[in-house]
Amino acid sequence: MDKLMKTELDRIKGDLETMRKAMGVSPSMGRDWIRWMERDKWMGLWWCLPGVILIAVALLPIDRARRYLGLVPDQWAGLLVCAVLLFLASFLMRKVAADDGRPADLVRETKRVNGMSTEGLWFSAAMGLELVLYFLWGKQYGIGFRPFWAGLFLVMGSSCLVAAVAAKAWPLLGWAIPFLGYALCLPLAEGHRELGTILLGLMFIAVALSFSVIAVVQIRLLDRQA
Repeated sequence: MDKLMKTELDRIKGDLETMRKAMGVSPSMGRDWIRWMERDKWMGLWWCLPGVILIAVALLPIDRARRYLGLVPDQWAGLLVCAVLLFLASFLMRKVAADDGRPADLVRETKRVNGMSTEGLWFSAAMGLELVLYFLWGKQYGIGFRPFWAGLFLVMGSSCLVAAVAAKAWPLLGWAIPFLGYALCLPLAEGHRELGTILLGLMFIAVALSFSVIAVVQIRLLDRQA
């Protein structure tokens, strides 16, 4: 009787998981997630790297008008930060979604949160369209660079905040809160280029710390539920 009941429960659980997968719905966190979440919880700190680069460039006592191999230091810093961001996005996504024995539902949830599922792709497409419309709007009305730049991060931060709450994709708060904080602090850097660069660097460091804090909170909540 017990064996029959266990078989039936396993079948129901499998059916529910299949439905969640088909609908792109967030699965409930399981005990078998904890080991992998513990292993990955500090990986978000890698996002400190572009922030450290930006802050270091802003503080270096160099001639910012001088060209090195045809580019000024700020341009070289921008290229380096872009390269680091592309590398980190690729490296971290491969790492946390790797087929290394982690539970399949954890992999699906990771892909969902990071825009690699059907639901995530729709969100990415909507956000892409939103940014295109924002750029067109800014060009049409001749918005200056500084208010345009601050508005860009307000738009992205607000979108991530709405997605995090609506889809219960809480790691997106790791982008939303620093983006919004950076946009709101930009007026403090008015007329101070180096301070603006430092604020951008601090934003990336805040992103890194937010990811790790969110991961730790999720692990503790999962421990309490067990």
